[in-house]
Amino acid sequence: MDGDIIFIKNKKTGASLIPNGKTKFNYLGVIFIENGVPIVYHATEPVSSSNIDDFIGLSEGREYKIRRLYEQELLDKDVVSTMRSFAKAKLQMHYDNKLTLNNDELYNAEFVYKMFQQCLGIPLTKPKTLESYKNDAASIDFLKDAYGPAILTEKMVVTGDIYNSEYVVAPETE
Repeated sequence: MDGDIIFIKNKKTGASLIPNGKTKFNYLGVIFIENGVPIVYHATEPVSSSNIDDFIGLSEGREYKIRRLYEQELLDKDVVSTMRSFAKAKLQMHYDNKLTLNNDELYNAEFVYKMFQQCLGIPLTKPKTLESYKNDAASIDFLKDAYGPAILTEKMVVTGDIYNSEYVVAPETE
């Protein structure tokens, strides 16, 4: 349905060293039905859209899960139109390699978080610092080397926190 969030474990991403927030999924996008076809908008390099089958094809074993806004009645036709416009306006925007919420680029969880925050006023999750996640030492060292020590105190949103958000539920059928 329009506004559904789809989660996959992207086999091509190096996201295994970034916290997932208690889920095996490391990548997500938002579905909109366009001309009868489910299209997934997602932040990669650059922000893109794909038909749902191609998006699921990015996942290990084609495994995916859908989460739907708990208060589905909020997604009326005007809100869906606003969300779709938000997604289309971000197409071709560069991927945020710095994983920060405070610039004009977007990483995948940030894209979904900002869409729901700006279009519906719903904070799917609360941004946390990287150091608040219990990563192993190798992950912390890698991230500090890649992004500098400031990455540890940078506020971010992660895939698993959206997946486990109190604002979304699994649909009755997937």
